[in-house]
Amino acid sequence: MTLRAKLALTLALVAVGSAAAATALLFRSQAEALRDSEAQALKLIEDGIRRVAGEAALAQDPLMLLDHLAHLRSARPEVAAARIKVGGTWREVGGAPASDPGRPISIIASDAEAEVSFSESLLSQRMAAARAELGRRAGRVGAVVALLGVLSAFVLSGPLTRRIVRIERVVAEIGEGRLGVEAETSGSDEVARLARGVNAMSTRLKELDEMKRTFVASVTHELRSPLGAIQAQAAEILAQGGLAPAQSDMLARVQRNAARLEHFVASLLEMARIERGQLEFSPRPAPLGPLVEDVVLFFTPKAREAGLSIAARIEGALPDIPLDPDLVTQAATNLVSNALKYTPKGGKVSVSARRNGDSLELAVTDTGVGIPEDACARIFAPFERVKNPLGAPGVGLGLAVTKAIIDKHRGAISVRSRPGEGSTFTITLPLT
Repeated sequence: MTLRAKLALTLALVAVGSAAAATALLFRSQAEALRDSEAQALKLIEDGIRRVAGEAALAQDPLMLLDHLAHLRSARPEVAAARIKVGGTWREVGGAPASDPGRPISIIASDAEAEVSFSESLLSQRMAAARAELGRRAGRVGAVVALLGVLSAFVLSGPLTRRIVRIERVVAEIGEGRLGVEAETSGSDEVARLARGVNAMSTRLKELDEMKRTFVASVTHELRSPLGAIQAQAAEILAQGGLAPAQSDMLARVQRNAARLEHFVASLLEMARIERGQLEFSPRPAPLGPLVEDVVLFFTPKAREAGLSIAARIEGALPDIPLDPDLVTQAATNLVSNALKYTPKGGKVSVSARRNGDSLELAVTDTGVGIPEDACARIFAPFERVKNPLGAPGVGLGLAVTKAIIDKHRGAISVRSRPGEGSTFTITLPLT
C-alpha cells in the first residue's frame, strides 16, 4: 500500500470516527431536549388545569373546570383519564379512562379538586417515534459529513505525499546511476529537510564518482606504457633465441599474461572514457555487411585453433547506415570473442546481418554454455560475470563497453539464451 493510500485511509478513518462521535453526541443532546420538551408540555397542561380550577373556584362555577377537562380529553390524546369532584362525588370527564392511565395527578384549588392521568404507552410511542426520526436525521447528517471527510482525505493526501513521491523518484534515479539529480527543497518542514539531505548525498556521490573515474582513467593510462614495454622486451628476447626451453616457456608465459593485463587495462580505459563522455564518436554512412565479414575473417584462425566453426551470413543487400565503423567493429568483436570463449570444442558460431523494418540487425549466435535467465538482465553492467563450466577468463567489461557503443548509436542490444543451448546477442541499429 502506498504512503498516499495509508495517509488517506488514516484521515478517512479519523473523519468517519469524528463524524460518528459528533452524530452520537448530537443524537444524545437532541434526545434529552426532546424529553425536556415533552415534560414541559405535560407541565403546561397541569398548569392550565390548575389555573382553570382556580378561576372556577373564584367564580363558584365548577362547570368551567368540567368543560376544560372535557376539552383536554378530546383535544389531547395523551390525557388518558380525567375526573372532577363535585359535591363530594367523583365524576369522570370525557368518558371512561383509557386502558393504560398512568399515576393520577391531583389538582386542588380552593373547593375544586380534579385528577388527571396521562397515557404512558402513548407518551412512550411518541418518544420512540421522535427518537427514530431524530436518529434518521442524525444518520443522514453523519453520513454526509463522513463522505465529505473521506473525499477531503483523499484530496488532501495528494499534496501531502507528492513531495515524498518526488524524493522517492530522485532516490531511484540515484540508484540507477544518474548522480547529481536533485529533489525539490521548498518549505521548512521535515520533508524539505529530507530533500536537502538527499540532494547533499547526490552531490557527494557525484563528486566521489568523478574522483573514481579520474583515478581509473589515470591509472589505466599510466599502466599501458610499462605493459607495452614488457611485451616488446619479451618478444625481442624470444626472437633473439639462444634460450633454454624452460626459459623460453617462462618468457612466453610472461608475454601472454602481459597481453591479458594490457587487454584488461585497455578495457578499463575504454570504459573510463565512455563514463566521462570522452568516447570518440565519428558516425558516417557505412555498410554493415563488409564489417561483419571482416570480423568473421579476423576470428577464423582463432576459431579453427579452438576446434570451432564460424561463419558469416548476410541476408540481402543492406543499405549504408550512419555508424562509426571502428566502434561497431569493436562491439561485434567483443560479442564474437565472448561467443568463442564460452562455446566448447566442436561448437558453432554464426554472425548474421539483416534488415528488419527501419533498422539493421547484427546477431551473434553460438552453441555454447548459455546464460541463466536471471543473469540476462545484468550481464551488461560493468564487471558483471556469470559463472560457466568452461572457466573462461574475463573481467566483465566487454559487454558493458559494447552496450555503451550501441547506446551511442541510439541502438539497442538484447540477449536470448538458455543454459546448455547457447546464446544469441542481437544489436539493432536504426537506419537514420
